[in-house]
Amino acid sequence: MTAPLEGTHRVHPDDCVLRALAAYKRFETHDLEVAEGEVRRFMAPGRLRARPDRRGDVDARAFYADTGSVGVGHMSYGADVIMDREADSRYLGIAIPLSGRLRVRRGSEVLDAYAGESVVVIAPDGRVLVDWSADCRALMLRVTTTSLARAARALTGERDTDRPPRFVHQVLPLDRGHAVHSAARLLAENFGRYGDVAAVPGGLLRRLSEHALNAVLLGLDHDLGAPAGPAYRATPSKAVRSAMSLIADETTAVFNVGELARHLGLTVRALELGFRRALDETPHHYMRRIRLERAHRELLAADPSDPADATTVTEIATRWGFHHAGRFAASYKAVHGVTPSVSLRIFPGANRR
Repeated sequence: MTAPLEGTHRVHPDDCVLRALAAYKRFETHDLEVAEGEVRRFMAPGRLRARPDRRGDVDARAFYADTGSVGVGHMSYGADVIMDREADSRYLGIAIPLSGRLRVRRGSEVLDAYAGESVVVIAPDGRVLVDWSADCRALMLRVTTTSLARAARALTGERDTDRPPRFVHQVLPLDRGHAVHSAARLLAENFGRYGDVAAVPGGLLRRLSEHALNAVLLGLDHDLGAPAGPAYRATPSKAVRSAMSLIADETTAVFNVGELARHLGLTVRALELGFRRALDETPHHYMRRIRLERAHRELLAADPSDPADATTVTEIATRWGFHHAGRFAASYKAVHGVTPSVSLRIFPGANRR
């Protein structure tokens, strides 16, 4: 490894986060059982395991600040450790590796998250295994599902439900998780200025908490309605609004672009020009995007643990016009971070193995 030039000092941006949370130490131990008990107190229920010949290498440390609705911290174990995390309907967790690697295992699905590249979403429902490499340090953001439900009502305007949004275990590229990464850093840096959450002014504490909750709702995929419609480049014409309404009213894939244009008394070219002017996308792309989201919601809503619910990935994909299983799975994973089969089996069969 090349040594740095004499007289130079490079500060990694995440070093500032680690220093900011130094006053919030929760534990430091070489005993994995002690670490397990401490983690259960402020993060989530679960078990910690290490290879017998590596237990002596454990150097577990956690720093964590909590507002009640949101919390932020960083953790490391100093050894290769497996966290067997049980379902916990109270919390959604975000883990952002700052060094090393996290490996997420859900059934047969194995996803790696590397420092500087990935964000790990640990959903409230469903057991998940997370392997920590010995050199892994992770920035952690935890939000309560009750707070998410309140924030979601405010964003979506859906006042008639107290149900929190549903998420899935997934690994996202850092650019897709940048909103929650930035929110976690902002929390840590502001808490670090005070050294004690109780010393943070109440107004600032509320705004920081709201910012973190909104970052999670706006920056991650879940099954509640979007808080706002698409950002238009121009006011949609009557024809484009009619096309959007027809697509929105579908309960199964009905139209292709040609049929949609004929139904509206337009040429395909005219319809395409209208969509590009208003939405900066083709009618085909818009239709495909909406149907992919409909399939996503149906996969989350299905219950494969219920003998009366025989829903399959193929059935849902076909209903929404995706007739090639491989291409559907690839498109779905590119948007939602996991394969369709993972989304199908996560909810609500939380005890499935």
